[in-house]
Amino acid sequence: MIYRTHKSIQKMFLVFLVVLLSHEISAQNDSTIYQKYFYENGQISSEGLLVNGLPDGYWKTYFENGVLKTEGNRKNFILDSLWIFYNEEGFKVNEITFVEGKKEGIEREFSKEGILEKEFTNVKGKKEGESLYFYATGEVSKRVFYENDKEENEGFEYEKDGRIITKLRFKNGFIRSIVKINRLNSAGQKKGTWEELYSNGKIKETGNWTKGKRNGLFKFYKRNGDLEKLVTYKNGEIIEDAAESIVLDIRKEFYNDGTIKIIGSYNDGEKQGTFREYDKQGNIINGYIYKNNEKTGEGIVDKEGKRQGDWKLYYKTGELKAEGKYVDGKKEGKWKYYFQTGQKKQIGEYRKGQPHGYWKWYFANGTMQREENYRKGKEDGMMIEYNEAGEEIYKGAYEDGYKIGPWFYHVNDYKELGSYMDDEKDGKWEAFYEDGTKYYVGEFSGGVALGKHVWYHPNGTKKLEGKYESGEKHGEWKEADELGVITNVLIYEYGIVRKVNGTKVKQKEEEINGEE
Repeated sequence: MIYRTHKSIQKMFLVFLVVLLSHEISAQNDSTIYQKYFYENGQISSEGLLVNGLPDGYWKTYFENGVLKTEGNRKNFILDSLWIFYNEEGFKVNEITFVEGKKEGIEREFSKEGILEKEFTNVKGKKEGESLYFYATGEVSKRVFYENDKEENEGFEYEKDGRIITKLRFKNGFIRSIVKINRLNSAGQKKGTWEELYSNGKIKETGNWTKGKRNGLFKFYKRNGDLEKLVTYKNGEIIEDAAESIVLDIRKEFYNDGTIKIIGSYNDGEKQGTFREYDKQGNIINGYIYKNNEKTGEGIVDKEGKRQGDWKLYYKTGELKAEGKYVDGKKEGKWKYYFQTGQKKQIGEYRKGQPHGYWKWYFANGTMQREENYRKGKEDGMMIEYNEAGEEIYKGAYEDGYKIGPWFYHVNDYKELGSYMDDEKDGKWEAFYEDGTKYYVGEFSGGVALGKHVWYHPNGTKKLEGKYESGEKHGEWKEADELGVITNVLIYEYGIVRKVNGTKVKQKEEEINGEE
């Protein structure tokens, strides 16, 4: 719709110039006149000031039926202040504010009936900040945010009653994730994940609903965003003996002088949760994490409950599982992970709790399993995975967590090659048997299969071939044996088999998959 608006503006200016030429208007230097132009039917086409032969000041243009088409001001011969555009029925379709010829401030788009549909904010000709979409009845239907003319970061879709029903995440103008929440079933009952909010926008409670009843773990928060409690439900009833609802017995151990040495919690006589150890001056010198009387971690936990400094994590059976540092409860710096045998399993670094930099994974026999790069918790850079014999089985690059560019797969008895764009297959993809004989060839666009795709037998004869349209099998598909003899001919209509070997297939909307 925005592009149509640009085109309509260009068309308006073009018509205006043609009208100027058709009336053979010539202006004298330093002259200012109020000028009107007319269609051949005598109806006014435009009117406004001419300064030195050029349009300036407030101008209006009209459709041939006499209905106002555009109106707005020029300053120093370029668009300035509010411009309004109408359709031939007289309904407003756009409002755009210009400053020195560039869009600036609020821009609004309307339906052909003149109902507000979209509202953007422009800064120096580019969309910036919040943009709103509206239902025909006036309620906000969607809210997204722009940076440098592209959708960026979070966005929301709303029901007419104001409920957020979808959380959106944008990156560089593309949708990266869609999460549905706060939905109702056909009976009007809550279903799936729901989030209740305080008036300040912070989450009040979140959890899963089934047929209008709470089911599973629910989190309840204070108005400042701090977690208040965890409660487990089943069919709307609180599960009193759930782990989250257990009332723990806090016990303390003391030095001879009466100062606290260790404080921790128990459940039915078993250590459960965080234990802190203090020196005689009251400083925390160590901490331990227990689950069902088994130590799962060892390191300092400060008074706010955040892990600090060097830490060790353990398997239930007591073997070292991982070691590294925490800063304010988040993993930081180099961390090492181990198999229960003590053999290294993973080595890599964290930054503010997220994987960052070069990471290595190992098989239990010590050989390299995978090497990968991270940036702020997302895969970024080259990734290579190996089998236990040291052969590459996956290889390709990530950018901001999404596969991009050429990729290679060694799957079972064939190898696959192709490229990705934003984590979706894009362009030509091929696969080969171990001896290099072609196994498959096909093309994709944005993850959608397009055009002809062909599979081959190991001897090189065609095994299966057919075409895709909009990602669905469509038209004639042929299956053949290793001698090249056609064994089946299937006719598809957008993924649904309509004929097999010339015989119509009676079925409902079912998809019968060919071999791929």
